[in-house]
Amino acid sequence: MKHPRSRSAAKKQRETRGNPLKLGFAVKVLGAAGLKSNDSRRWQQGPHLRVSLKYLHKILDYLEANGIRMYRMSSDIAPYVTHPDMPQFHGMIEECAEELKALGKRARTLGLRLSFHPSQFIVLNSPDPVLVQKSIADLAAQTQMLDLMELGPEAVLVVHAGGTYGDIDTGSVRWIETYKLLAPAIRRRLVLENDDLRYSASDVLKIHEATGVPL
Repeated sequence: MKHPRSRSAAKKQRETRGNPLKLGFAVKVLGAAGLKSNDSRRWQQGPHLRVSLKYLHKILDYLEANGIRMYRMSSDIAPYVTHPDMPQFHGMIEECAEELKALGKRARTLGLRLSFHPSQFIVLNSPDPVLVQKSIADLAAQTQMLDLMELGPEAVLVVHAGGTYGDIDTGSVRWIETYKLLAPAIRRRLVLENDDLRYSASDVLKIHEATGVPL
């Protein structure tokens, strides 16, 4: 007679076969040499989202070949797109609308889940309003790219709560107030993640309860 736990484990295994967990990783491909995650050239060399998208197609080749179905894209695939002093880069997302659509279609065909984790410079609870506005602009740009890819709600922007500035409760309140200012398109993509230094799971749960932002 089989142990009850063995039967339970076998049943669970059968149930997950139709909806398997997806293996994935973030940004840098370690399993193959020479695969770049984004166009990292300096502004003087004219980097562009179009180049990053070509790199991403090569990464998708690797993901397909290895049965990997989740990938977190570099938050720098559209270089300098929100830089206030470099307007020559501001239109690159619109310029690449068709390329973004094609990449999104390929990702959907592969059953591949794509996401972004905006950089540590995205701080929605900063007491500096300039930094907050810059953070919102970056989130808007990444949201626009996911939308142009025509990806579903599973294509998310993963952010941390930010700094504590000496007081987690006050920092949380600022995050909640900034969240209210975000465009609906951004809120549809945004998810909040705890971190290992400042905002614990219980801290971000309180923010979720106040805003509804997924964790």
